[in-house]
Amino acid sequence: MSKRILVVDDDESISYSLAMLLREEGYLVDTADVGEAEIFIKEKTYDVCFFDYKMGRLNGLDLCRMTKDVNPQCLVFILSGMVGIDRLCNKLADGIFIKPFDGDALLQKVKDSLQV
Repeated sequence: MSKRILVVDDDESISYSLAMLLREEGYLVDTADVGEAEIFIKEKTYDVCFFDYKMGRLNGLDLCRMTKDVNPQCLVFILSGMVGIDRLCNKLADGIFIKPFDGDALLQKVKDSLQV
């Protein structure tokens, strides 16, 4: 069975390109804006989530907390253009990718994380 992944980023080009990259590897991918994300997190079960760190009223850490509350086994990765947020995110998230990120490295991290 294919793994289900959620991508939430306020930059549509990043959401689209990341979703396409993951779909090409056979993953089932949903994309959402920050408002839809809460609904998706509560109504669906994901194996992996990618959340932009800085968005509108909620940030990636808020979505990480919500996800871990309803699905503690879900792997959550933060996407950010900000360098130096490792300490903020490492306590909640399973990893951080600094934009622009290396697609091959991201795919390898997902594959490795899902095999554990």
